[in-house]
Amino acid sequence: MDGLRYSLRNERPILRRYLILGAFDGVLVSLGILVSSSFAGASDKVITISIVTALVAVAISSAWNSLIVELKERRLEFARLEKQMMKSLRGSIYDYGMRMTVVLSVLAHGVSPFLGLLSLLAFHLTGSTVYSAAISLVELLGLGFAYEGNTSDKIRSGLFIALGGVMTLVISVLLAR
Repeated sequence: MDGLRYSLRNERPILRRYLILGAFDGVLVSLGILVSSSFAGASDKVITISIVTALVAVAISSAWNSLIVELKERRLEFARLEKQMMKSLRGSIYDYGMRMTVVLSVLAHGVSPFLGLLSLLAFHLTGSTVYSAAISLVELLGLGFAYEGNTSDKIRSGLFIALGGVMTLVISVLLAR
């Protein structure tokens, strides 16, 4: 439990980044598939299966990448800390905290792509590709507000992130024609 508290207290920025990165990937994947498949005349079933399987693949990729990177980085960081302290820190709060950070990073980066399911849900509820795309853009704008900083920084980040969605939208429409 102390390791969890340590991780949440000291590693919030990296966990937030993983949440934002994974969500960004998931929303863009859903947006791209939804728009291009709709414009290409795919059935709702094909669109749903395509989005869900793509999100599963992105989630696995994100979680795996996070696991590989964080394990390596945390081991190096832990070894440096032990060297500075000139003693073993195995079993300490730092040890448990670093392990918990790896677990939380994997969960954050692996679960967050499923935020892309909101646009699919909107599509099934409304039948509107335009409305679903708008939901995706609002989600992307909202991701900017998850960053730290003042309100203008958050708005700027949100607009920049949403621009990625607009680019995805335009390219998806062009490819589907």
